[in-house]
Amino acid sequence: MAAPKVSAAQLHDLPSTVDFTLADGTRLKAALRISARARRARLSLLPRGGLVLAVPLGMGPEQLKASLPLFVPWLERAQRNQLRALPAPQLPEQIHLPLTGETFTVICAGDMAQGRRAASGCTGSASRTHVSGQCNTLQISSGARRVLLVESAGLLRLFGKVDDIPLCAQALRQWARNKAALLLPPYLNHLAASAGFALAGVSVRDQRGRWGSCSRLHPQNTAEQGSNRQKSGRGTVLDQISARVRSLFSSPPVQGPAQAGSPTTDLAAHTPEGRISLNWRALLLPPALLEHLCWHELCHLRHMNHSAAYRAELARFSPCWPQQEKALNTAWRGLPWWALPGDDPLPAAIPAARPSTRQDDMQPPTKKRPSP
Repeated sequence: MAAPKVSAAQLHDLPSTVDFTLADGTRLKAALRISARARRARLSLLPRGGLVLAVPLGMGPEQLKASLPLFVPWLERAQRNQLRALPAPQLPEQIHLPLTGETFTVICAGDMAQGRRAASGCTGSASRTHVSGQCNTLQISSGARRVLLVESAGLLRLFGKVDDIPLCAQALRQWARNKAALLLPPYLNHLAASAGFALAGVSVRDQRGRWGSCSRLHPQNTAEQGSNRQKSGRGTVLDQISARVRSLFSSPPVQGPAQAGSPTTDLAAHTPEGRISLNWRALLLPPALLEHLCWHELCHLRHMNHSAAYRAELARFSPCWPQQEKALNTAWRGLPWWALPGDDPLPAAIPAARPSTRQDDMQPPTKKRPSP
């Protein structure tokens, strides 16, 4: 029989957790961690509300007990600041998709039994959300806790553990990501075709610190992917979805597809093929910002940098690009709380963007971009 696992704190006669009592009577629990590098006790407030107390290797129980009151004033200030930054943990009443103009009302409709009955008439998949107008379902589980999302025309009904706000928010994020995977690639492909960009593929990801990214393909991969796309028949499906998305707009954002022999067509012959990844949260952007984001990524197919030539190319398609990129930064920070990055859908702040070696870097920048 294997011996039970013992934490490092228990090996040093220290508890695995410690309690703090604030002036208003609130009791907070912190996990205790022994650090060989720490010289003194240090309390950390995690972005999503957890507490960790790191103590030196040689600290005993009496020293630990004496040091706890010293953290209370700092902890009260940090707790107030974080609660001020955190949005109220309430599900949104409505979710608006600016790209299609759809608005979905979010309601908590009942338990799982009621959800199964509501989903029994749905024709959609249990794990994918399809084009609006159909009834579709999506289920999120975390241990024994389950939430079933049923989508119908203009309505998102949540069943199951509806009092679990983080789990319900996770279901909404997955639903929105599935929607983005259906709507964003046809939209970007339409823009690329209208301006003569050679786009090899579009993917929708859960990027935590950027709006999108662009990467070029090696020449030998281009021919292989073209043949595979024809064999799998994906081109026909994408064409059908593209036609449906284009029908949602009264007028296209750019002129129609380039005619043979036009300057756009000639330029496309010299444009390297590449792939573009978009953050699913771009689906929540206003149409003007979404269009600018797509042009930003497409122009990187011709200039994999932010040089003067790139900015001149971007200005052809998005003349007000400096203002639009500032607006993108503001939009990132203004995302609804349930759409924020992270496994826990109740973060206090958006994580800092990580550096990347790939173009593009459509992430909240820390310095001004050069003017064209």
